[in-house]
Amino acid sequence: MMSLKLQDEANGSFKIFDLRQAKGREFSDNHSPTLRSKLLEVSDCGNVCTVISVEAYNKQGGKISKQPSYLTWNALFY
Repeated sequence: MMSLKLQDEANGSFKIFDLRQAKGREFSDNHSPTLRSKLLEVSDCGNVCTVISVEAYNKQGGKISKQPSYLTWNALFY
């Protein structure tokens, strides 16, 4: 699994810090059954995020899953 670097050399942003500050935010998620998720938790190492699908597009949410943090960061901030 790819890991998220602590600091992006291109622009100096602190990606894991960004993710931890974004807990509770909804985002567009291509890996969710409803295509929308909410960030619940970022692992201590920063490489895994726990997300929950939210109701969207007439689809029931509530499925909790884990995904690599680089995917979550890209969905939230890119």
